[in-house]
Order: sequence, then C-alpha cells, then structure tokens
Amino acid sequence: MASVLGGAGSTSGPIFDGIPEPELPDVVVLAPRMQGAPLPTPEQVLRYDYSEDDWEDFTVEWVRALGEPYALVRRMGGAGDRGADIAACLTMQGTDGEWHCYQCKHYQAALVPSDAWPEIVKIFVAKIRGAYELPTRYIFVAPKIGTTLSRWFLSPETLKAKFFEAWNKDKSTLGTDLNAVDRAAVEELARTTDFSMFKQADMDWILEVHRRTPHHVRRFPEQLPPRPAVGQPPSEQGPLEAVFVRQLLDVYNEKYGLTLQTLQEARKHPKTKDHLVRQRGAFYSAESLRVFARESVPLATYGAIESDLYEAVVDVADGSYDDGYERLRAVLNAAASHHPNSVNILSPVVTLLDQKGLCHHLANVNRLTWCKGEEEQ
Repeated sequence: MASVLGGAGSTSGPIFDGIPEPELPDVVVLAPRMQGAPLPTPEQVLRYDYSEDDWEDFTVEWVRALGEPYALVRRMGGAGDRGADIAACLTMQGTDGEWHCYQCKHYQAALVPSDAWPEIVKIFVAKIRGAYELPTRYIFVAPKIGTTLSRWFLSPETLKAKFFEAWNKDKSTLGTDLNAVDRAAVEELARTTDFSMFKQADMDWILEVHRRTPHHVRRFPEQLPPRPAVGQPPSEQGPLEAVFVRQLLDVYNEKYGLTLQTLQEARKHPKTKDHLVRQRGAFYSAESLRVFARESVPLATYGAIESDLYEAVVDVADGSYDDGYERLRAVLNAAASHHPNSVNILSPVVTLLDQKGLCHHLANVNRLTWCKGEEEQ
C-alpha cells in the first residue's frame, strides 16, 4: 500500500443517516518507491494483503463512488449481519424501503457456488423474519469469482435452478438450522423471487470506479493520473479571487500612486496590466493544482505542499521593504526557488507557476499580506 504520513486527526465527509461519514484519514500520501522490486498491482494488494475488514472498508468507498442515488450507505458486516455486509438504501426508509445489498467475500480462493448459496439463504431468512425488505439488487463483491458462478450470474434462471438443486440435495446443509415453518417460507420466497437480483461485481469495474476517488492513491502504490492542462483565467473576476485581487490593487496603488478599485481598471492601466495578467495566470495555475489534488489524493497531501511553500516564504514576507511591490517580488522569487518535498506524491506535478500562484492563494486567505504600511513604520 502507498506510504502515508499521519496528520493531527480525521476529517468528516458527507452525512449519511445523520452520522458524518468518516471519510479520508488526515494523511499525506508519499510517492511510491522508485527502485527495487516491482510494486504489487491493486489486484494483488486487495487479494493478498487485505483482511476482511479492509475489504469491507474498501467496498464502502467503491459503493459511495458508484454514482447511484443512495440516501444511506451503511456498513453492516460482522456477526449477525443477516446476509448484508453493506446496505445501500435509495430512500431514508433504509432497509424498510428499496435498497441494494453488497455482500463482501474475501477469500484466497475464487468464490464458488457453495460459498454463495448460504448467503442467499440468509437474505431470504432476513426477509421472512422481518429484518429487512428483500433488496432489489444483491451484489457479491469478491477479489475473484469462479468461472462457474460467474457464468450462472449471467443466466438468472440457471442460477435459480442450481440454487434449488443445492437446496434439495441429499444431506444438504442449506436451511437445516431453520424450523419447518421458516424453511417452507424461505423455499416459497425463493420460488417467487426473480434471481436476476443476484449479481457479481467484476474487479476491473470496481478498480475503474475506485481509481477516480481520492481514496485510491492512498491505498495503492500507483502513479498519479495525468494532470489536465491549465486553462486560461476567466475574463471577469470571480468570487474565488476577490481578496487576492484586492491585495494586488493595494500593491499597484502604493507603488504607482494610483487609485485603482477594480480588476478591469488594473487590466487597462499600462503600468499594471502585464503584471496583473501574470499573477492571475499563476493564481489559476495553483487553483488547477488544488482541484487536481482534490480529485486524486487526500486533502492533507495537497495541504502539505501548500504548508511547505508557506514555510519557505513566510520569513521573506516578514522582511523590511520599501513597499508592498518589493515584498511581493521577493516572495515570488523565493517561491520560484523552492523545491517541493520530493516524497510527496504531488511533487512531480507542481510547476514553478503553481508555486508562485500558491503565494497568491495564501494572500487570498490573508496568510500573506503584501502592503504593510512601510511608510508609517
């Protein structure tokens, strides 16, 4: 698994069922090793390195990334789960309404029919005993599913026939712990159930979806996806850049004795227009890095890049200067000379323009200030 550095605590994600989802650990993802033995593939990590609990945690991340309109997602695995490791509910009624069941099976060997039948019985028992409504989808999630079972999932009628063969076989253990009334009810429910509700999740599909989440790079020692090209700044000032632009206007007004009040005024003035264009380009380059990081790595990984840059320039910013323009120029030069921490997985995609732009991001939240009234000191 990818290396991480622990942070101060955990962050909370979306709220499900009134309970904040414990989303991503507050960690900094480190770059994978560059030398030595080949890194294991995600499939190998999942199959050989994960425990049953790890597998269920991973599956929850995947389920929440599927794009289904789930109102509730609840991990229910463990003793007494009644055939449902993860309940993904389409309404706030939970398992009393429409829901999908994700059944996690983490075996070294491939999942075979004899592994599946007892789980199918459990969900039928849960229905007849009033624990759940029958899910409209029941998905087996396993690192590997055997060829025979996989083929039967493609033919619901075959799957149903094979289930009843196993149910009625001499010395079958399916349902033998049930009393006669419950066993008959389970059999009747099975006969009236459309077995197309039972499906499998293919590992390629699971990883394709999971790879688009920030969880993925934390779990697997893979390289980052390519970073998209940086677009041009918008022609109009956006709410995102209000403080940063105000600070730049203060710099221009102080240096040149101007009274600029808007971005458009600075854009038209011959003394400020070129400088303004460069600074907005840097700001939006850093913004594209932030968005890329948000979609690729845990938040703390990007935060470490920004914090390192801040530590590299804050003492420079605290120096004495004739005006805010000179302070800004000194800070940008220091940022351009800064080398991001090479063990941070984002480091290879951070550009010189990003580093200058991060200074403006820090100014945008008032962690850096360019004009400090030097003439009054």
